[in-house]
Amino acid sequence: MLLRPLGAGDLDEVVALHADPEVSRFVGPLDRDEAERKLAGNEHEWRERGYGRAAVIERESGRFIGRTGLKWWPQFEETEVGWTLRRDAWGHGYATEAARATIDWAFASFELEYVTAMIEPVNGRSLAVAERLGLKPLRQDELLGRVVTVFAAERAGYR
Repeated sequence: MLLRPLGAGDLDEVVALHADPEVSRFVGPLDRDEAERKLAGNEHEWRERGYGRAAVIERESGRFIGRTGLKWWPQFEETEVGWTLRRDAWGHGYATEAARATIDWAFASFELEYVTAMIEPVNGRSLAVAERLGLKPLRQDELLGRVVTVFAAERAGYR
């Protein structure tokens, strides 16, 4: 797979990704206007912080299969690694591979002591990814009105 900054040119793919109720169950649906705002915010984050969310592209086909990347949450003063894939890309190891590459890049490129992953306790698929990545539970919190378990990968000792 390939990872590249997610931008305005990905609007149709992002709207389609979030239109699937199974995909949006834990990340929420996005209409076109909201997706445009989120993509503009992501482009701003890339310019300001040097990182943001990235498109996950299947190398062989060039097909958009989801997103990963880093997101700064000012209310926590933390950077989160996240992943959301199209349902037909589930079960192939893409989420783990994309998130691992993102965490490796985060620690190699930025002065981050740790990165988090915020996962709802009933999101079994993402919990399994966090376990494969070696992320450790840090605390319970609330993100966008949802209770989440905050997991962390610390620079010291990661991998």
